[in-house]
Amino acid sequence: MAHEPGNSDETQLTLELPAEMLGSHRSTATLAPGVSEDRSRPLCLRTRTVIVLLVVSNVLGNFTLSRGLHEVGRLVSFSPLPYIHAFLNPLVGVGVLLLIVWLISQLSLLSRVDLSYALPATSVSYVLTALMAEFLLHERLSIERWIGIGLIGVGVSLVARTVPRTGPVLHTLDDLPCEAGQ
Repeated sequence: MAHEPGNSDETQLTLELPAEMLGSHRSTATLAPGVSEDRSRPLCLRTRTVIVLLVVSNVLGNFTLSRGLHEVGRLVSFSPLPYIHAFLNPLVGVGVLLLIVWLISQLSLLSRVDLSYALPATSVSYVLTALMAEFLLHERLSIERWIGIGLIGVGVSLVARTVPRTGPVLHTLDDLPCEAGQ
């Protein structure tokens, strides 16, 4: 921060901050090598981990849900009984659980990064889903679909090279400013 210590009631982000918060006179906090040089790196790793979890749970969730619903058969009814029966299929249940993981991952990702980064970066799941549909579900994709999927892949690679967040984030738990886009 640009303020002098003591001239502001803003918290100074230093290595001594954890010691001050715990009431200790000396800093017991140590950082792993390389952490102090690049403070945005831990956020990038966590964000990438969430993106991977989101993509994997989306692709596998949709795949198992589709596979299970093909076993159940067509569901066109206003009665809840056929849908309850569908939930009893193990593949449908696993697919629903994976899609719950996907939703939680999506919530986590959107709380960390810009929407304009999150959705294109996770669109790689469309490419992986199409590949699984072609090779594991034996669906035949037209050339137009493959071209569209290729364009999505190019878009994902372009977005992945950008900064995940364009503005500062104020964490409500500890009220410390955190710049993700540095």
